[in-house]
Amino acid sequence: MVDANRSRWLVLTQYYPPEIGAPQIRLQAMTHELRRNGLDVEVLTAFPNYPAGKIFPGYKGKWRMRETISDVAVRRTWVYAATGKSATIRLANYFSFTFTALASALFGARPDVLFVESQPLSLGLVAVLMKWLRGVPYIYNVPDLQVDVARQLGFVRSDLFLKAAFVLENFFLRNAWRVSTVTEGFIKHFESRGIERSRITFLPNGADAEFLKHMSPSSELVGRWGLTGKKVFLYVGTHAFYHGLDTLVETAALLKHRRDLAFLFIGDGPERPRLERMCDEKKLQNVVFGKSPYDEMDRLYSIAYASIATLRKMQVAKEMRLSKVFPSLSCAVPVIYAGEGEAAELLRKNECGISVPPEDPVLLSAAIEKLADTPGLREKMGDRGRALVERDYSWSCIIRRWLHEIGNVSSSAATAM
Repeated sequence: MVDANRSRWLVLTQYYPPEIGAPQIRLQAMTHELRRNGLDVEVLTAFPNYPAGKIFPGYKGKWRMRETISDVAVRRTWVYAATGKSATIRLANYFSFTFTALASALFGARPDVLFVESQPLSLGLVAVLMKWLRGVPYIYNVPDLQVDVARQLGFVRSDLFLKAAFVLENFFLRNAWRVSTVTEGFIKHFESRGIERSRITFLPNGADAEFLKHMSPSSELVGRWGLTGKKVFLYVGTHAFYHGLDTLVETAALLKHRRDLAFLFIGDGPERPRLERMCDEKKLQNVVFGKSPYDEMDRLYSIAYASIATLRKMQVAKEMRLSKVFPSLSCAVPVIYAGEGEAAELLRKNECGISVPPEDPVLLSAAIEKLADTPGLREKMGDRGRALVERDYSWSCIIRRWLHEIGNVSSSAATAM
């Protein structure tokens, strides 16, 4: 048996605050809750540079450093900061951190448990070597089926490379003490790849229900983006290809006659410049692009009539639950979801949002008008969403259940490897 209650945990991730993004927010919430449950937690991460691929001010010119973020010790190592569509540049970014993190992990204080975020895939090398060389059991956390996404969306066209990545991922999974993942569909996926169900744990996305809750609309944010008198439909998150945000721009074009509606895009990412050009070309006056730090997210959702989440039409998306769903529900803001699968079913089952098929602007615009024009519907859905988060998807509930789960599972199969 591996004792999950051993006091010292090391969390290995390339992405962490002050960067903004779903993994960063999730991991910061997780480390905070681990500490609340009596564990000594340290984070090993890269110098912040995502998504622009430039080291943040205050971190430049260093090879390593230590700091404390929200009472959690953070150890940083050098990374080749870069971004873009070039596979060579992306791999240089990933492997640079993998190698500096490996040196830091091998020669740093020995943890009792290593929690490794599987993106990028190469971080599994650090986990396996820590197991072999220092006897540290690791939890391999898989928030996204990155190999499957790369194949289905054509990000990687080399069959040889994809096969090698699949084999390598399987190797990391089989050597893990535990595999944690975010959806029931992903659990079944890993079972189909030969991972024993007893070693797979459910660590879903959630929200900080203490911070993210219903509040009166922020007049400062309404004024900042010129949204007075508008019902605001909010997209928050990375502007990435697989989100299919063209659908939302096309939806805004279909609804440009509705002077009472506005679309607010918050976040950054490789697709944002192209989306801004699309809106300019279509002369859309009902779309606003902005940026907002995490610490004002409660006020950001306060001005939203509803939030919108979109995904491209791909098989793997049916097994996803986008993390942006839960902060919205926590703030009693219903979600309109343009996608299929677990997230759509969760919204339907709990009557806290509306789901439509992906990549269909006509149906998405109809859902928006239905919510905007049906008295009382928004409030009813918002109340149900908040109740759902309080009951099942607050970070305090999620981590408490998860620690109980991993504390009662034998790792004999893993330690025998």
